[in-house]
Amino acid sequence: MIVYHYCSLESLNSILKNRSLRLTNILKSNDSMEISWISRYYDAEFKRAYENASDLFRSKISSERLMGYVKLFTDEFFDENHADFRYYVTCFSYQNDLLSQWRGYADDGRGAAIGFDLDVLKEVVHQIVHELVDEIEKILQKEEQCRESIEEKQDYEIEVLDKVMNCFEKKFLKLFQESVYMKNPFFREESEIRLCEFSPKPFLMGREVELSLGARLYNYSYYVKESQLISYVDFDFSDCFDRLIKELVIGPKCLMSERDMEYYLTTLGLSNCRVKKSQGTYR
Repeated sequence: MIVYHYCSLESLNSILKNRSLRLTNILKSNDSMEISWISRYYDAEFKRAYENASDLFRSKISSERLMGYVKLFTDEFFDENHADFRYYVTCFSYQNDLLSQWRGYADDGRGAAIGFDLDVLKEVVHQIVHELVDEIEKILQKEEQCRESIEEKQDYEIEVLDKVMNCFEKKFLKLFQESVYMKNPFFREESEIRLCEFSPKPFLMGREVELSLGARLYNYSYYVKESQLISYVDFDFSDCFDRLIKELVIGPKCLMSERDMEYYLTTLGLSNCRVKKSQGTYR
């Protein structure tokens, strides 16, 4: 199966010449609004789970206190002013000729869509496709177990709350790591799949992650965009370049001919990469 990375011609040239993709900080990217949606989703799900919790649990932990914990951890992961972690993301689509992708990510159709072999991509990063496992009920169940163990010892309520916080800390890391793969259902038509890197901020300096097939994540750095410094990491796939890149779709407004694009790819060592033109037309 092939998945497609839509981009401008300038980005296409950079990706193929450098044999690398750039993963950017999701809190500073075009997908940053996803975080607001995820936060609202968590609020709603925790409130629902709280309503379904036992009477005894709700007598010990108020709704306001529970949602205070949720906000505390949401800020730690998703508020750039407080977060101790960084999420780096680059996106692909299962669709190779989609108007919304051309308009949004490929210079309004003047760019191209690079086709990556998904099986090879999975082999490189071990597991690229993640689905969020709903941990919210598990968190509350674990908290109830913690509370019951303390209740049996007739300890003080403050110890119940301390135990609850410990349960939160253990579960929230997994929950928020997985959430970066969530997509607002409103954008379902984009058929999106994400390659993500999750890193604690203190470990970013000089960090390099070795992947399979000679690929790596490296060069944690910054670039300037719209008066902001945006952090990123590069995904280097030089050693599996010709195995990964299998197809290229020329955008509907791109002036490159299929023959010119084929010759261009040949100069980069991609003589077996299929080239085709978008079937769409629009102004």
